[in-house]
Amino acid sequence: MLVQTPSKILKSDYRFWDLAPGAAIADVYKNDRKVSSTAHTLCEVLEFVIHKDSQNPVILKANQKVMFVPIYGKVKINNFNKVIETGEVVIFESAEDQNVIIKNVLADEDADVLIIKFNKHISENSYRINQLDLEVRNKLNFIDTGYSSPGFIGVFDGRESGNYILKQKQNVIFGMVINGAFEFQNRLIENRDAILIWDLEELEFEALTENAIILFFEIPES
Repeated sequence: MLVQTPSKILKSDYRFWDLAPGAAIADVYKNDRKVSSTAHTLCEVLEFVIHKDSQNPVILKANQKVMFVPIYGKVKINNFNKVIETGEVVIFESAEDQNVIIKNVLADEDADVLIIKFNKHISENSYRINQLDLEVRNKLNFIDTGYSSPGFIGVFDGRESGNYILKQKQNVIFGMVINGAFEFQNRLIENRDAILIWDLEELEFEALTENAIILFFEIPES
């Protein structure tokens, strides 16, 4: 029997979009509590819809690890030559305040990028690209290999289920549906909805649609 635990659903329908030059930006999640910079704590999740042939800056603060996860479209980041698209994750670890520029390289369609920021003590700036194997279905892929804040993404067929045992039972799950709909620990979350779940030792989920994509992190509460 599935035990109901405390949670908070962040519905995409209630999200406010800020219209910036060349982009529309939404706060998916924001942690306003003051936390130590040494804690690997999720502090902000943003969705950037970058208009065709446009660009927009993202502010990185000192002691932040930031993931750029393309949802659709093709982008360049900080004028690096490589074009980034779905199935790749760009990770910056920032030891100092800096601006990162995301440019939509397509002239005929928008690009959508999820930006996930963590507080983490960082001694020097670094940058890397992780490849995700999203062709293998019904399987969780590591977004990054650091176990201090494990994160996963996966593409699931309808009625396929999965589970994840937390590494620290006092941690929190942050989840987001990138596409489709899921029953996530017995709660319905749909396209672009996000959720926080506390007080659980094992996460259970089931895809309710074809080609459903889920992303989640196990994070310290504070």
